[in-house]
Amino acid sequence: MEVWTNKVISSKDVAGLYNDKPGEWLLLEVLKTGSNGRAELFKLLAHSNDKENLYAYIMEDENWNWDKKYIFVFADPDSLCEI
Repeated sequence: MEVWTNKVISSKDVAGLYNDKPGEWLLLEVLKTGSNGRAELFKLLAHSNDKENLYAYIMEDENWNWDKKYIFVFADPDSLCEI
C-alpha cells in the first residue's frame, strides 16, 4: 500500500515525501492554510514522473470543484523543499 497517498500531512512532512519520491511530480491538495496564507496541511493525491499524468488525474476526479486548491511540486532531492 502507498504510505503517503490520501494521508493528511503537514508542511514539515513534505520534506520526507521529497526524500521518498525523488524526481517525481507530486499533486497535493491543500486542506488548510494558516493565517499568513501559507499552506499547512495537505493530502497527496497522486505522484508521477510525468506531470501530464497529474493533470489527467484532476480532470478525471468526479469530486473536483472550484473550492479545492492544488499544488504541483517537483520532488527535487537536490533542492530545498519550500512549500
